[in-house]
Amino acid sequence: MMRGTKLFDLMQPHVDASLAEQRSLGVLMLGVQGLRQFNIQHGYESGERLVAKVRALAAEALRPGDVVTQVGPGDFIVLLAGIRDGNHALLAASRVLRQFEQTLDVNGQPVLASVAIGVAVCPEHGATPDALCRQAEAALVDARTSADRMAISPAPLVSAAIEPAELREAIASGQLEMQLQPIWDLKAGRICGAESLARWQHPVRGAISPSVFVAMAESSGMIAEFTRWSINASLQHAAEAGRRGLDIPVSINLSAAAIAERGVVEHLVGALRLWGVRPEAVVIEVTETSIIADFEKGADILGRLNGEGVLISIDDFGVGNASFAYLRQFPATELKIDRSFITGMLGNLRSMQLVKAMIDFAHHIGLRVVAEGVEDRPTLQRLVELGCDHAQGWIIGHPKPAAEFFDSLRVVA
Repeated sequence: MMRGTKLFDLMQPHVDASLAEQRSLGVLMLGVQGLRQFNIQHGYESGERLVAKVRALAAEALRPGDVVTQVGPGDFIVLLAGIRDGNHALLAASRVLRQFEQTLDVNGQPVLASVAIGVAVCPEHGATPDALCRQAEAALVDARTSADRMAISPAPLVSAAIEPAELREAIASGQLEMQLQPIWDLKAGRICGAESLARWQHPVRGAISPSVFVAMAESSGMIAEFTRWSINASLQHAAEAGRRGLDIPVSINLSAAAIAERGVVEHLVGALRLWGVRPEAVVIEVTETSIIADFEKGADILGRLNGEGVLISIDDFGVGNASFAYLRQFPATELKIDRSFITGMLGNLRSMQLVKAMIDFAHHIGLRVVAEGVEDRPTLQRLVELGCDHAQGWIIGHPKPAAEFFDSLRVVA
């Protein structure tokens, strides 16, 4: 059992890595409900066995690198390194909760364990182990009375402290930059593209998570300004790739709010001409959930872009509510399978089957498939065997400043 300083010592390297690498860290506080009454009724030895089974089942639902540590008689802290955002932490919590839908055998007796989970995310809800544990524990209090048995910490603490003027100044002064993360061709065995990812290094606050400043741009009415910067910064890198003679399409993320902005098609087409970038050297990434938000309008705007020769990718596929029927109507050229299916799929037969089904279906309707969140070579090899086209993840490469990214390609060549 670990608490206080020892717990914080365990968490600190994960927090430091999250802040340095600008990747979210999920912190789950998992609590076994009714443990005191169980101990009274069945004895402390049975209670300890129940808690041990809870820990084992929770770990079984998580990725190999996730950390589960006991912090109280029936409480655990789970650390989820390298997740995308709070939604992915909630997905992990949901997977854990599903483990307890069946009864457990404790000393030959069937026991239905009642478990609740509170969720916090670094850096959105805190940048220290103490702050994150407090936020996760506060969320656990809400989760205990929730029908879902899970809850996430309230609105991000960091975003409340950031003013729109700071983001505007960051754009004007060059604090924001677009870094490039490589995409790997599984069949050719080479880098075949790059995703353009916004990064903000604040001179006082340090690294600020994209999930914080993009959400703030949307809520403050700055999304049009941010989107114009994002497009131009990304196309500048695409133009540089062309000058270097590299056939490396650059992917640009557009949120639902960005797609809804008036004139986004005209701006992108004009920017392509300004930077001298071929339309087919650009991939516009939209999330599955943004498609559903306003399908007809989204399909129209992205159809117009596709008509100009720009490629369209459906990002985070599998976590939203889009049906396969939507894909038949949507002008997509690529489907990116969400990392929650890829991470840990080697130890989860159902995840493996879902990944195979998505790959086969996408190929059937003429879509290229990219697997996100690939973090080890065995997973990379299995994706090759499943017929996946491309992969993206830390085993392939972290996001890098553009100059460093292009220089690394030159060294490899």
